[in-house]
Amino acid sequence: MNEISCVITNSFLHYVKNTKPELIKPLLKDLPLNESYLTNTNKWIPLDVERILEKRLIQLFNDDMIMFKIGKSIVEQKSLGIINVLANLFTTPERFIQYTPKITRYISKGVVTVNVIETNPENAILELIINGKQTRGSCLYNQGMLSVFTKLFGLEDADVSELQCVVPVSEITMPDSDVKTSIHNNVREKFKGTTFGADSCILKLTWKNRMSRFIRKTAGKKKALEEALEHLEANHTHLQQAYEKLWKSEAHTRNLMENASDIICLIDTRGNITSLNKKGTELTGYSDAEVIGKHFLSFIDEKYKRPSLIRFKRSFNTTTAPYELVVVTKDVRPLIISAAASPVREGNRSIGLMIIARDITHEREIAARLLSAERFAAKGMVAAEIAHEINNSLANIETALFIVNKIRTETQYKQEIFKDVHDEIDRMSGIVKGILEVYRADDGAIESVNLNTEISKVINITKRRLSGKVITIISKLTPDLPSVPCYPGHIKQILLNLIKNSEESMDVSPQKIITISTTGDNGSVKMHISDTGSGIPADIRDKVFSHLFTSKPEGYGFGLSICKQIAKKYRGDINLESEEGKGTTVTVSFPVENHA
Repeated sequence: MNEISCVITNSFLHYVKNTKPELIKPLLKDLPLNESYLTNTNKWIPLDVERILEKRLIQLFNDDMIMFKIGKSIVEQKSLGIINVLANLFTTPERFIQYTPKITRYISKGVVTVNVIETNPENAILELIINGKQTRGSCLYNQGMLSVFTKLFGLEDADVSELQCVVPVSEITMPDSDVKTSIHNNVREKFKGTTFGADSCILKLTWKNRMSRFIRKTAGKKKALEEALEHLEANHTHLQQAYEKLWKSEAHTRNLMENASDIICLIDTRGNITSLNKKGTELTGYSDAEVIGKHFLSFIDEKYKRPSLIRFKRSFNTTTAPYELVVVTKDVRPLIISAAASPVREGNRSIGLMIIARDITHEREIAARLLSAERFAAKGMVAAEIAHEINNSLANIETALFIVNKIRTETQYKQEIFKDVHDEIDRMSGIVKGILEVYRADDGAIESVNLNTEISKVINITKRRLSGKVITIISKLTPDLPSVPCYPGHIKQILLNLIKNSEESMDVSPQKIITISTTGDNGSVKMHISDTGSGIPADIRDKVFSHLFTSKPEGYGFGLSICKQIAKKYRGDINLESEEGKGTTVTVSFPVENHA
């Protein structure tokens, strides 16, 4: 036994409240379990917690025998249940002693064994053997309780002597160490007649009969006692079998939880953590004592506290879909988890939540690196477009200069040629400015951007190359649209990604047309990119904006996810409509109010 029933701690708190209630607060200070838990007689606590309570009781009351006194007070609490009823059935001390072993076996579920050494009308001697791990305080508590237990049956206080104790010597303070005697190869040690460090506790109880209060002469009590004890014995067998079955089931469940590959955390209705499995302690770095009894929000990153609290409240009604949040570990390292919560019910009432979470920190780090690589690749695509266009412009300029230098032409014609050269230089200047905008898009300052202007720039960059692939690009731009607060390089990134997708979807289309249009309504500006390509199959339309999803063998699955990420950055949105064999339309919307 590594746990102690809260029946004992309940008597601790009851005693303090009745004697020195002002000591309750210092007694429970910083304990991992609160008063409500410690007074619940159906609960169990670790031995370490009971040791803390015992030490504090001794210090607060300044009394080494306080545990013995608390044990004696248990009769005044009238919490012994069926014993109060059975006491009225006894007719003689012999009858009480005769049935004590059976009563004890029932109450203690086999933990305590009673041997009757001697009994007669005047006195009785019993030997109690208590199996399982105990603290020194619980031993004194038992002795105090047993000394007055017999008052319920009209007997004098028992004289309790301790023959042996399971508590090791290291847990006992004995100032007169000269009385110590080592035996059994130092495994057990004896102090003034008591052997410590034994396998079980053995107590000897001796008491005398108080005849005037004990004898009952009512006819039929003997038969009633025998019937009651037979019923008690039958109930004991049934309860013992049920207890063993429940214990095995609980042990199996605990084993599954402790060895699960995911984090499993139990939370009560107030949000306090009541259990965290081994995976949870490994990943967070906290021990059980550091999390049990603490509110779960104290371990959540500040950014995620409010949404986590909202989901916590909703989870009492239904199981929530997995969501991401960041846990702050003991070494202040962010732990990214995907968590789902389910209500724990007792009948129709929710008594807590079970949260099952998976560590996705490594996945998110890989995704971030891949996303960065894809952004770089997208910028490379822009560079290739621009290099192609600049090369064409240089070729045009070279041809014009050749004509001017080598061929005799009229002055007016030369002026027209120089004007064309100037236009090509202006065009290249705009192209260079465009590439700088794209490469600075990750950390650029927000500007008031005319969506139509940026679309026209991208069309000018891509129009020549697309015409070489027999692809027509058409613009239908609504004039006088409100400006959008964003960085112009981000608009170019979205358009170039979407144009590339449209271009690749029309490889086998008989008619290849890309149409870019703009509209404005309800405080937002929208751009629509339509194509006459092969369309998107219905079964994957909901997945195309997800990280790493792609239907192309050479793709990485980041084109549309980048577009969505940029749109969300400005509190915008992106969606698509598609029909297989006819084409796809992607709509990107941006709010026109100031971006926070």
